[in-house]
Amino acid sequence: MLDPQSPELKVADYNSALQLTQALEARGDFQYKGIHKLVLIIGDWTEKFVANKILPSAEQLSRELTLDKERVNAYLREMSARQNPPVVKKICMVDYNPTGDSSDGKIASFLRLITVFARPSQTDAGSSHRYVDGVNQTSFSSIQRWVKEKRQFPGKEGFQKWIYDCIDNNKLSETYASSEIGNLFQDNFDVTPVLKQTTINIHLKPVLKKLVDSRILYFYRNENALSPGNRSVFYYNVQDEIIARLDAYKKYLSERIIPELQRIGVLGSFSEQDLQNTRSIAGQVLPFLSPAYGDQKTAVEELLSLIHFEEEEKEKKEKEEKKAKLSELLDYIKSANRLVDLNYLRFRGEPIEEEVKNLIVNHDMIMSADFADKKGLYVFVLHKDCINGAVETAKRVFAATGNDSEIRVLAKMNIRDMMESREASSQFEKLEYSSLFKYLPFITRFFRSLFGNNVVHRFEAEEIRARLASEQNKKILEARTKVAQEEKVKLAERRVKDREAAEATAKARAAAAVANSDSNAPPRSSGLSSEQEAEIKRNLSAVLDVIDHAWGQDELPDREYLLQALGGDMDENTLINFLKKNAKKEIHSFMVRNQEEQYSFPILISRRFLKKNGKALLDKAKRIVDEQKNAGMPEQEKFDFYISFEDFLNRTLPKI
Repeated sequence: MLDPQSPELKVADYNSALQLTQALEARGDFQYKGIHKLVLIIGDWTEKFVANKILPSAEQLSRELTLDKERVNAYLREMSARQNPPVVKKICMVDYNPTGDSSDGKIASFLRLITVFARPSQTDAGSSHRYVDGVNQTSFSSIQRWVKEKRQFPGKEGFQKWIYDCIDNNKLSETYASSEIGNLFQDNFDVTPVLKQTTINIHLKPVLKKLVDSRILYFYRNENALSPGNRSVFYYNVQDEIIARLDAYKKYLSERIIPELQRIGVLGSFSEQDLQNTRSIAGQVLPFLSPAYGDQKTAVEELLSLIHFEEEEKEKKEKEEKKAKLSELLDYIKSANRLVDLNYLRFRGEPIEEEVKNLIVNHDMIMSADFADKKGLYVFVLHKDCINGAVETAKRVFAATGNDSEIRVLAKMNIRDMMESREASSQFEKLEYSSLFKYLPFITRFFRSLFGNNVVHRFEAEEIRARLASEQNKKILEARTKVAQEEKVKLAERRVKDREAAEATAKARAAAAVANSDSNAPPRSSGLSSEQEAEIKRNLSAVLDVIDHAWGQDELPDREYLLQALGGDMDENTLINFLKKNAKKEIHSFMVRNQEEQYSFPILISRRFLKKNGKALLDKAKRIVDEQKNAGMPEQEKFDFYISFEDFLNRTLPKI
């Protein structure tokens, strides 16, 4: 907001202003004839501002003063720009253009800048804050109305072409809302850079802030931008337009930037799946974009800042899809009019996700119960409007086959509490008692059957229910344990496959590094091209990956380990030459004392691994050395390795 005490809002003392203009008009050359009356007229308008919110323009003042417009403009420049502090305050106001054609939706066709003037009275204490702030509110209201009612988006294709052209010409800032609105505040009275900056500070910035606070504009800072004009980023806060900008940046990245970086050998190829991960791709590309890339670099930075919109939009669509899927599945469960097993429930032929299953189970209109038998674990669900239908189905199944599983599941759901009438609840209780008859002891069933008394008494039912519940809980626990073990095995297998794939990729990259390294190639300082330097850097990274992976697996890599890991695609001399020329600062080595036969070659370790894990390695080495020193029967080989390792770390870590 505007600071009332800002020097940019100060004006000359009222009495001093009148004396100055009287003195100017009293000069004998008549150069300032009428200037004193001009100040009085502006003062009169200013006093009425509180009531009508209107300040005079140069045209209005010219008519009232009966002087030509050029002379009035000259007087206004004299009083507003050449005096410090100014006698009259120049104020920029954005208002509707009644004569413009607003059919194209462009801001310049609908809004116009009107320069007005104020002469604050003695009660304003030498500040024009009240009038500048009031006019800014008018400007804000005008722009707000244009955005909501008249502004037209150029269309996705036209917008994308515009974005492309601006990036190519390093004019990306012209696509910001702040640039379009800022063009309205270009005032002819601002004849110096200081005056132009004053207009920006007391008019444009406060209006932009009001637009951001009212969510008309979306704002964020891009501190990494090279150009100051790209650091304060304002977009129209329209979700579809921001997504369209994001799509334009993504297409520019994949169609222009990535192919160029691939052409010079900085980037490798990407699969379609890789390109779908915008955040990852942009993060990989950005380090290779130097300031020389200009707005291409800025576009990728903004892409990373905007990617959350895409992720939120994707999440929103997923929620909508899940909501639609849930609604359709609930309709199916309701239409089934019986118990439904979630394990066999399908959505358009595909199994449903665990998250959707949980949504179904936890829905207000759904009752659920787990059930297990020798075949496996089941999750049954029932719509609350289908209780009577489920009972009838369970009754028919029991009468036809003697299978009482559905009756057991319904009882576990406590459907008696949900039944509309006492009679229906009583009927289900009779059905349940009838199904419990077969769980009575054999002798009891035999004698009751002889006399046609196939009933279960209430006290017997309670005992049978408790026994069946205990057995069922045991089966469910066993089934869940079995499922968890199967998932654990699958997860372990998947991790092994991922690790093997990562190792294979690292070996392939390292092999390519050595294969592409010429043993007779000049050092980097001999004038290697940027493409060759990038290739060497990438290949060296692959070798470092092999070494770091070995230490991560508690293995000790040396030159033989590297040769074996690289698949034998190069000889020892080629590998040593590559490491000497390109890895002096990135790979350290140490020998193990007294163990030449066991450790014939130096052990290799990367600088980055030491930087990340050096302290932990040193603590481990010290601990093991102390243990071996105090052991009754120390392991000489282990002691020699860790005492050598500790000495190496003590010498190396302080230099990293």
